[in-house]
Amino acid sequence: AMYRRIVEARSGRSDMDPEITLQFLKSAIYYFLTDKENHQGHLNAIESILGYNESERLNIERSFKK
Repeated sequence: AMYRRIVEARSGRSDMDPEITLQFLKSAIYYFLTDKENHQGHLNAIESILGYNESERLNIERSFKK
């Protein structure tokens, strides 16, 4: 839910506080590495925070399916 808020905030504002973004990214990476049950959700959050486009997301998905 908190990741969704940052994405929604980013779409409404282009000047998102870099410190807040970094904290969300740090949290998303931590949980991606430690919460194996929801790694896909955390990966989606990381991709959203970093602003990857659909092509980049597909390439990431392909690399995890190998």
